[in-house]
Amino acid sequence: MRIWCSALGVAGAAVAASIMLASAGASPDSWSAPATLATCGAARQPKVVFPFKAPDELVGSGAIVWLGACGAGPGTGATIGIADLGGDDRPQAPRALLAGAAARTRLLAPLYALGTATGEIVTVAGSAGASVLGSPEAVAADGVASADVERLRPLGGPDTPLATMDGFIGDADVATIAGSADGGYEIVVRAQRHYAKALHGRRILPVGSARPSALALGMDFRADRLVVWAQRGQIWAQDITNDGRIRARQLLGPSGYAPQIAAVLSDDNRAFVIWTDEPPPGAGGATQILLAHSAVGPTFHGARTLASFTEPAGVRLTPGAIGAERLSDEGVALLWPAMVAGNYVVEAAGVTQTGVRPPSVLAEAGQDVRLAAVATGPDNELVVVLALAPRTASGFDQLHQELLATRSDVVRASTGLGFGPLDVIAPSGANIDPSVAIDPGSDTALAAWQTSAAGVPQIEYALGSGSGSGSGSASG
Repeated sequence: MRIWCSALGVAGAAVAASIMLASAGASPDSWSAPATLATCGAARQPKVVFPFKAPDELVGSGAIVWLGACGAGPGTGATIGIADLGGDDRPQAPRALLAGAAARTRLLAPLYALGTATGEIVTVAGSAGASVLGSPEAVAADGVASADVERLRPLGGPDTPLATMDGFIGDADVATIAGSADGGYEIVVRAQRHYAKALHGRRILPVGSARPSALALGMDFRADRLVVWAQRGQIWAQDITNDGRIRARQLLGPSGYAPQIAAVLSDDNRAFVIWTDEPPPGAGGATQILLAHSAVGPTFHGARTLASFTEPAGVRLTPGAIGAERLSDEGVALLWPAMVAGNYVVEAAGVTQTGVRPPSVLAEAGQDVRLAAVATGPDNELVVVLALAPRTASGFDQLHQELLATRSDVVRASTGLGFGPLDVIAPSGANIDPSVAIDPGSDTALAAWQTSAAGVPQIEYALGSGSGSGSGSASG
């Protein structure tokens, strides 16, 4: 267990004098040793999912899903494997999620997974047998964890960029890009409402002649949704009401190389959109993390800088570098990268109607700490998975990557989010693509990640038992 962690600080500023331990009053987890998941052979891109109909109410069984060989016929390639989670949140025997014709479709990464209020798990991946706009077509499969899925639903758009969002009461949305009749592009949003058992309906947002390069979704309690995208160096947003009305698009601010976006929409019709603005690898200039915080509407009036720093010439932020999370008390927490003393750190803060609270800093002295996965729990908390890997001239050495985890305790005071110790859940090795989720019923966290044995990709997992001591809130 490493006793380093949360701090007060200002994004991008030197904080050496202000770093303090935050384990007192925070919510430490006791993590199990990593275990290897039985997966019927090679397995990639695990996703942990717990279907729910309220932040503290599990519906059906949770599961770990992955791209692998479970149930695949000879020469078929990757399909979707699944391990249902028992009452102790430990994975059961692996099996194929897909059956029949669905199992004969060779699937490709990336893999997405969402839970619904009816206990279903919605998975989305790329199809190797179909192409849209020059990329593998995204296909969806949905069914309860304990049953087989025999039908894949083509989504009519490429598998990337693609955005998914779980709603507060078990709604699920998927957004894809499609070609429009006039030769341009449009964003297509499909919804599975909390009372439904399948993705249905299509809300279409025409976006013009340039293909969007990044997508994000935010959803409030009522299933109003905010669609955010990057296009021609700008970030745009457009909201759709739960009865299908589409409001005017809004320009939020500039974006740079490979933008990453995260968004939250609150029930008071305020929104928070956080994104990255980086120069391309090898180019000079500052990397900025920007936040657009709307008034009621949501109506945006520009953006503010959360962090500004200069990255090494060939090194850029890795996927999942930012987060915007809705907490169980309906508050909002943001996570973003910064640099302290030449090393990457992760900052995390609650936000209010008037601004961002002082951030906590997740750091390891002399090492680069990067956000890898985050999940919210029923006790108004976050579990954060961090990646540590040696820096190279062109990125990070993922063959020697360590994974750490910590749980927050959202406090009322202006000191912001407090976190427990950083626990090692995966020692240095070929540990990539972590996923984490929290059981709404037991408050147990489950993390899973891809590793390898003798060159064959496999999945490991670890369980973190929550303290159930959450207290306070961060308002959105």
